[in-house]
Amino acid sequence: MSLPTDGFGILAYLALIVPGIIFIMVRSQLRGFRDVDRSVGARILLAFVVSAIFVALYTAILGPRAVARLQSGAEVTPDEVAGAAWLFILTAILIPAVVSWAIYGETALLRPIHRAANTIKARITNSRYEPTPTAWDLATTTTEATWVRVRLNDGVWVGGRFGDRSYFSTYPEPRDLFIEEQYIMSGEGAFVDPVPSSAGVWVAVKDDYLVEWLHDAED
Repeated sequence: MSLPTDGFGILAYLALIVPGIIFIMVRSQLRGFRDVDRSVGARILLAFVVSAIFVALYTAILGPRAVARLQSGAEVTPDEVAGAAWLFILTAILIPAVVSWAIYGETALLRPIHRAANTIKARITNSRYEPTPTAWDLATTTTEATWVRVRLNDGVWVGGRFGDRSYFSTYPEPRDLFIEEQYIMSGEGAFVDPVPSSAGVWVAVKDDYLVEWLHDAED
């Protein structure tokens, strides 16, 4: 695909790609990466589709005024150039970002609508589809536990405090954990004492490992 070289063609190309790119970038940061996010072709296609929706809405709202201005034949003023730039920032960057946040953010404005739609769908179809790709993702993203321990395949336990500075991987990345404060573990998996001068511990979780999240492990 050849890229446009004239000014109008460049603006049209940006209008057809930038809103979708911003929307997808914000979505990926809010919900994490999925398989579709790894495919460049799929991301470009989705960006064009999302951009086309935004452009269609903008055209329906601003199109008549833009056509009337072009047909007037008046010279373009500096204020109009600045206004067009601010309009592009608003319509191609800010609005797509806000819409993506509203749909996928932790405090998503549309979350009640999603829950209501899922409830209606479950009652009608008796479907319990869960969009979270794996049980690991569901456990790590919803748990309120503050402690975690991992039993390795040789029976050794690794664990500690799982706080705000801890981290876990999500699909499609391999399962792993970063535990921010490591503890000395007994042979039965009890938390004994903090590891002196510990700055955290990383654990790659294999299929034969056992991972447990706990509340108030010190008690």
